[in-house]
Amino acid sequence: MASLQQQVGALVRYHRERAGLTQPQLAERIDRQFGAISRIERGESAPTFKTLSAIAAVLGIEVRDLFGSGGYAAGDGRADLLAHMFDQLTSLPHDELPWIAGIIEAAISGKTAK
Repeated sequence: MASLQQQVGALVRYHRERAGLTQPQLAERIDRQFGAISRIERGESAPTFKTLSAIAAVLGIEVRDLFGSGGYAAGDGRADLLAHMFDQLTSLPHDELPWIAGIIEAAISGKTAK
């Protein structure tokens, strides 16, 4: 079961990597220590609203993007399959996501074609 902190941390990592930033670069841009970003991304520390706002601004996203994507909303203790898949996807390098998206689209197309 992924905690809300873990899910938000995974989304911070996903958006940071998508923006092409390292943890030290993000930390410097929001005036925090590198270890703080590392703990947030591992779900060991909960960021303040001020920190979330700063992270979102640097990454060029809305704060709400750190709590979900599309119809997915991060939730404390969420244990459903979608949360598990989302956690797995956010841990992948950004350049692998188009390949995974193709597989998912092919699987869904194959299922609906039957």
